[in-house]
Amino acid sequence: MSLGSRGDMEPFLALGEELIASGHQVAFCLPDQFRPLAEQVCPTFFPQSRKFIELVESPEVLQITGQIGSGYSRLKTAFKLLRETKPLQQQLIRDQKAAVDAFEPDLIIYHTKCVYPVLAATNYGQRIKLLSPVPCLVHPMDYEPSIGFGNPGPRWWNRLTYKISNYAMIKQAIIGYGKELAQEWGMKPFRRKAIEHFLLHELPIEFAVDQRLVQRPEDWPEHVQITHFRERAKSRHWTPDPTLVDFLNRNPKPLYIGFGSMVNGRPKAIGELILEVTAELNQPVIINTSWGGIEVPENLPSHAFAVSDIPYDWLFSRVGAVVHHGGSGTTHSALQFELRQLIIPHIADQFLWSRLLHKAGMGPKGIPIKKLNAINFKAALQELQH
Repeated sequence: MSLGSRGDMEPFLALGEELIASGHQVAFCLPDQFRPLAEQVCPTFFPQSRKFIELVESPEVLQITGQIGSGYSRLKTAFKLLRETKPLQQQLIRDQKAAVDAFEPDLIIYHTKCVYPVLAATNYGQRIKLLSPVPCLVHPMDYEPSIGFGNPGPRWWNRLTYKISNYAMIKQAIIGYGKELAQEWGMKPFRRKAIEHFLLHELPIEFAVDQRLVQRPEDWPEHVQITHFRERAKSRHWTPDPTLVDFLNRNPKPLYIGFGSMVNGRPKAIGELILEVTAELNQPVIINTSWGGIEVPENLPSHAFAVSDIPYDWLFSRVGAVVHHGGSGTTHSALQFELRQLIIPHIADQFLWSRLLHKAGMGPKGIPIKKLNAINFKAALQELQH
């Protein structure tokens, strides 16, 4: 059971494949837009409202994720959305409950954005497990703050941020969105302290991240583990364009650049910058235009090739280095092939992955999208190749 972008779906789909291969019966509960992906793994699918992804792709949310406009205007928009999306959040919880009631699972493996599993566990004793492709949730770390709190500070501050974020998650998401539904369903009254105790001391958590980047703190309880990134062999369901194969034959080990689902306030200028700098460095490049964060002309120079959707398990075995936005999925896909990476972070955990990669010596220091220019981009690409 997951919510979010495609990167939030893939670890669950990969785990589903593993469980089916070992004899388990599996069902997926994802936003309805991801039904075709889920049915590549198994036919049992329970949809969550399509309106969630429609919201993620709305101009208001893209303004926030793309850091378009002033910080004040984005904050104002965020608070407006929190108020207006309560009916949608409650519909998602209803969808999650309907899936559980229909499938009657022995275990719910869920993404932290999903609320109903916690209600089911604390009221009915349902077995649940949190699977996260992003660290820095729930249990404190000394050297990194909770997701969303920016750069690390002193140890006391880093640890305090987890108390703040846990309080906000319980107050806003679990109680704020779930209390009325829990009353409707005859559940016992909510107590914040009881939910907090469950999350910290009872809930099994698997962080599916690379241990070269994130080491498990010794003071974590045994039921919280860091394992490994989970990824499907997505290229089994895809056939490459012959013109792409021809480009790779003529330009072995090119650079890959893509920003996934991220957008920004100057996609055309970013595309021009990429073409200008890679031409100056005589660097062949494959550019993923994806959701529109990078715009390039239809007629590209000979050193460049544009794609819009491509499986990384096929492409990353054929490129020399990767420049991307810093999503957990792209970061780990590149790590699987030991590729050096340059992250151009846009929001949230992307800054975390940028720090961790640079700290581990796997790429240059990242450049935030708003600060990207020809000078620092050229210098970073030169460092990336050495």
